[in-house]
Amino acid sequence: MLFKVKCDKMRGEPVELACPFCDKGKIQCWYIPGAISIKKTSTSTLGRMERVRKTSDIWLIKSGCPICGKTQKEVEKKLKEDGII
Repeated sequence: MLFKVKCDKMRGEPVELACPFCDKGKIQCWYIPGAISIKKTSTSTLGRMERVRKTSDIWLIKSGCPICGKTQKEVEKKLKEDGII
């Protein structure tokens, strides 16, 4: 039997960042934090082992800068170069 789960909300939160070019405009973003998963295994020869994995954070840029006119791709590229996202 298959179950379908309907999710009304996307995990994450909306964030406003300052424009990296003019520092006046507000860039609309959606931030999804990384998830941590823990996998525990146990064998008779190796004993217990625990593996922890963390997925990377995801930033979705929704708009460009309305003040200086930079496009969404230009803003995203500059934010990645500066290490903000």
